[in-house]
Amino acid sequence: MLERKVAPYIKDAVEFDLKLKPYQKYTLKNGVDVYTIDAGAEEVVMVECVYRAGNWFENKNLIAATTNFLLKNGTTKKNAFAINEHFEYYGSYLNRACQNETATLTLHSLTKHLKELMPVVKELLTDSIFPEPELEIYKQNMKQRLNVNLKKSDFVAGRLIDAYVFGENHPYGRYTRFEDFIHCRESMLLIFIKIITSMEHL
Repeated sequence: MLERKVAPYIKDAVEFDLKLKPYQKYTLKNGVDVYTIDAGAEEVVMVECVYRAGNWFENKNLIAATTNFLLKNGTTKKNAFAINEHFEYYGSYLNRACQNETATLTLHSLTKHLKELMPVVKELLTDSIFPEPELEIYKQNMKQRLNVNLKKSDFVAGRLIDAYVFGENHPYGRYTRFEDFIHCRESMLLIFIKIITSMEHL
C-alpha cells in the first residue's frame, strides 16, 4: 500500500541513465541523407522530412510558415479534401511544423501502408499549388488567432522579449503583424517551395 503521508522522492533528470538507440545513416542516389533507428519489429513507422525552410530563409514574414502549413491543401491532382481523406483512410497522420531554421513534414503510419502514402507525400512536396481559396481561409483563421493571442499577456511578453534580445529584423526576433498577411500570395508560396525543394536537405 502506498504511504500517502510521505511525499515521493523526486528524481533529478540528470540521475536518469538514458541511452539513445544507435542510428544508421544512408545516402540516397540524389544525395539526401537518411537516418534510421532499428527499434525492433514494429508495425508502426514515423517518417520525417526535414528541410532548411524555416523563418530564417523567408524574404517576407509568414511565407515559410504559410507554405509549410498549406502543403496539405491542394496539388494539381488532389484538393485538400482528397488529400486528407487519403491519409485518414489508411489511419495515418501527417503533420507539418515550421521553426526558425527548419520545416518538417512528419508521417505517422502503419508500416504496411507506406507504399500507398509516400507517393502522396512526394506529391505534396513537388506538386503543391496553394489554391487561393485555401490561402484565404488560412489567412482569415490566422488573423483571428492573432487577434485573440494579442489579448494574452504571456503571448505579448514573449514577442517583445524576442524582439528586444535579437532585434525585430532578425529571424528570431520577428513577430507577426496583421499587415504581414498582405504579403502571403500564391505566387510567393510557389517560389518558396521551389527554392526549398531544390536545396540540400538536412
